[in-house]
Amino acid sequence: MHQRPSPSRRKRPARRRRLLLAIGALITVLVASVAVTLSVYGDRNTDAAPTPASSIPGPPVPAPEKLTLISALDGPARTNQVAARIAAMRLMNYYPAANGWTMMWTDWNSAVLRADFARIRGLGANTVRIIVFPHTFGWPTITSTMATRFADTLQIAASEHLGVQLTLFNWWNSFSEVSQSQAWLRQLLDPYASDPEIQLVELANEVNPSDAAAVAWVRALLPTLRSVMPHTPSTVSVSGTEGPAGFAELRAELAGSPLDVADIHFYDDAAEAYAWMLAAKRAAGPLPLLIGEAGYPVIVSGYDGLEGGELRQAQWYSVVFAAARAAGIPPPAPWILYDFESGAIPPPEAPAPAITYHFGLYSASGQWRPSVWVVKEAFAGQNVDFTNSTSGLSGMHSMLVWTPDLPQQGELAYDPEVGYLQPGSVRLSSTHTSQAGSPAFSLVPTQPAIPGQQWTVSVWAKGTNINGTAQLSLSWFNSSGVYLGESSSKPLPQGNPSWTQLVVRTQVPPDATSVQLSLKSSDVAGTVWFDDVQITVSS
Repeated sequence: MHQRPSPSRRKRPARRRRLLLAIGALITVLVASVAVTLSVYGDRNTDAAPTPASSIPGPPVPAPEKLTLISALDGPARTNQVAARIAAMRLMNYYPAANGWTMMWTDWNSAVLRADFARIRGLGANTVRIIVFPHTFGWPTITSTMATRFADTLQIAASEHLGVQLTLFNWWNSFSEVSQSQAWLRQLLDPYASDPEIQLVELANEVNPSDAAAVAWVRALLPTLRSVMPHTPSTVSVSGTEGPAGFAELRAELAGSPLDVADIHFYDDAAEAYAWMLAAKRAAGPLPLLIGEAGYPVIVSGYDGLEGGELRQAQWYSVVFAAARAAGIPPPAPWILYDFESGAIPPPEAPAPAITYHFGLYSASGQWRPSVWVVKEAFAGQNVDFTNSTSGLSGMHSMLVWTPDLPQQGELAYDPEVGYLQPGSVRLSSTHTSQAGSPAFSLVPTQPAIPGQQWTVSVWAKGTNINGTAQLSLSWFNSSGVYLGESSSKPLPQGNPSWTQLVVRTQVPPDATSVQLSLKSSDVAGTVWFDDVQITVSS
């Protein structure tokens, strides 16, 4: 889509429309995508047997650390200890691929949990999120079967050197039942008051700060949780829809309550990630910040299929992790380990939109996606940059992560046959400009835009019958999505130019928090190819 906006035009709504259109496209092609049975990155076949974590690229998994309790009960010492724990937390959201939500407990399988927890540990995670449901566990009295399954789940996690972030009261809205809720919480957690396996307790998932009954219930339950688990940090989360503003509202409503950690979820456009992270830190106030869920679905498009969808998911994670790191926030917790099998999402989540099944770092059959590599690197404190052409994973071409904008105004495609140094480029033919702008391939780069930085961006381009404008451009936006300006390269020469390097050298403008790269073709009757994008950033 990316045309040159007017200074008053906001980028975000257009980007959200593009994401919604892409998600809608997934729903329509999902059945067709079943026919896409083979996708190879180097020697990786997505239909092969599940891959052991040890064979996946990335840094070695660090040695496990001993799980500990928070010794301080209150004051600055507790604040510092909790902050250190959250800073070191490498958290993975989890349900089994075949049994999501309540089915994890009703169809509980210790062998599946053991294998999956080992896989999570292989990613470099040190904590797994376990979610419980009062009406599944037994209300108002927990059944002995569920108490045993809960205890065994904690033991399996500990045996794989994983701590647990425990989420209580999921699918719960009986907020008038305060005393029953307090009794149920005590029954579940009293046996674990002195056990370090539970590293963090989330009282409730995605609390609505505008729901007075829910907020009053949280305010009544937090002191009970602190009295039962005094040496374990506590949190409540808000959804990505509520975002930083929602958590700021909730924190104000819970003033004086024993809340240790801010937890905000993120599922938005990668372009917003850095500004969003800074806003989330402000919303957290003095509390350490955890991004307890962050995810992006594998969206299968018509022009690059399953492989491109998986690479775009990995690119999204690379941008989000880099934004968190630049903002001084621990790596967000990926949602989720696996895609879900058909029938794995029970009511009331079901019937779920098709995309709900396709957020996994692994396919439902256990095949790893490029996002696995990105997560392993992020958990080890490193960034993976898919923007530059050499992504570092054999057989993958990073031009596949570029998204076509305004494809109806020309012929836009990934070209596997033509490339600068090796086959693989993006191609634009027979393009025309409209009031909406010029067709292009666009990308949010991994590196966040920080004012004062010097950026050098280059791309190689060639063309036939170039009679319009083909160029590289960088569009800058502030934290509200307002367009701040554009930096462009010289246009590709007219005629039939051979491979030519187009370069932009510029400084990030004041107030900029994001940038979009665009490979544009405006009113070109012929064809232009772009390949081998390189970015260098210096302070």
